[in-house]
Amino acid sequence: MKKNTINTIRLTTLLLAALMLMPAAADAQRRKKKAAKPKPKVEEVVEEDPRIAQMLEATQQVVFIDSMVVSRANFMDFIPLSRDCGRIAMNDGLGQFTNELGDKRLEATVDAQKVPHIMVRDMMGFSWGEPVRAKGLGDDAANFPYLMPDGTTLYFAQKGENSIGGYDLFVTRYDAEDGRFLRPENLGMPFASDADDLFYAVDEQHQLGYFVTTRRQPADKVCIYIFIPNETRRTYVSEAYDENQLRALASISRIADTWPKGNTRQQALARLKNARQQHEVKKPKTEGKMSESESLRHKAEVLEKALQLARNNYATSNDSQRERLRPEILSSEKELEELQRMIRQKEKEERNRIYQNNQ
Repeated sequence: MKKNTINTIRLTTLLLAALMLMPAAADAQRRKKKAAKPKPKVEEVVEEDPRIAQMLEATQQVVFIDSMVVSRANFMDFIPLSRDCGRIAMNDGLGQFTNELGDKRLEATVDAQKVPHIMVRDMMGFSWGEPVRAKGLGDDAANFPYLMPDGTTLYFAQKGENSIGGYDLFVTRYDAEDGRFLRPENLGMPFASDADDLFYAVDEQHQLGYFVTTRRQPADKVCIYIFIPNETRRTYVSEAYDENQLRALASISRIADTWPKGNTRQQALARLKNARQQHEVKKPKTEGKMSESESLRHKAEVLEKALQLARNNYATSNDSQRERLRPEILSSEKELEELQRMIRQKEKEERNRIYQNNQ
């Protein structure tokens, strides 16, 4: 009995000691958890393309006079190129260019893998010939061609190993002797970025350039920058700017940073206003208000231009092509003669009508 009593007392003492130590142990555990520092997050280091640093040092000094954000699906509708520059159009995200004479067309067409490539078409008689892949542009995706009025200098967008982001802008020239374009060169910054840089064109008549990019835009939008093209390439003096300033200029973060002193920008804005006014499509009021002789003259002008193109193609065609073109040319010449006869007749009738009304 005595032994049991001693064991009971000992057990009770141990329990009391354990209960007394529990708050201290819990407090120590809390202090231990509080003292434990969270593991630092390991940030993934993304290495910058080394070509970007090279491009930064060679950033072109360009004056951007204005910009506008438009839909990516139809951005070419907002570029007021003069008629001397040819015509640009797009369909389902693919660009098309037709020269001012209307006898050559460059258009982007997708292949079986849905990769766009630039094709060339020539006017054969009164219809476009079969598209032929433009030689010298490589196998990477290419889109939005623009051929300068010299018929040699080509600007286009390409996405592949030679671009630093999505699409970059490239320039090349046509070698007539070799029948292919020379090796394309990246335009560099500020026209290159890690976004899609899609279109570049220069309107020599208005001394304006147009540059289209997706940088800092939602997926369905693009920004059109209007700039003053340089006669010779000018670059920023890298020693005069720190890296952040140079990157801001290269990315066109603020177009105001590119404005020079004086009225250069205001003069360019006046040219832009004039270009936009000329670009507006002026629809005829009604077909009835156009005189019969005017309508016939319009048809004759179109036919005469097409006939001249056919004659030019005939002079450079082979025998089989000439056999196909000859009857078309003869038929068109007869049609043109008949139109000219009808024009003279209608003009005479209209003069007589005016004379009678004035009596």
